Amino acid sequence: MSQKPTDVSNFMGDLNAGIFEKQLGAVLSDVASGVVMNSKQGEVTIKLKIKQISDTQQVNISHSIDYKTPTTKGHRTELTEGATPMHVLKGGVISLMPERTNVADYAD
Repeated sequence: MSQKPTDVSNFMGDLNAGIFEKQLGAVLSDVASGVVMNSKQGEVTIKLKIKQISDTQQVNISHSIDYKTPTTKGHRTELTEGATPMHVLKGGVISLMPERTNVADYAD
């Protein structure tokens, strides 16, 4: 099977229904502001763990943002965690939606 790259912008937007992406944007701005205001180094760490869900073509993506924002008297830290189940498509592409869906799977 040939590997295809996952669209990273779509992937990040799919994590936790878009909340992860918004949190990351807020964190980056907060840390950058603290760095400029206090002339100290800040840090943002993104961690992704991928684990198969049973014997399926799905994986659970555990994601976290750990950051340190400089302050006048030291730094402020916070850790945000979440998880999102996703599908592994042909070529290893990770997607929120499966490759094919049947209308019967979603009909009442």
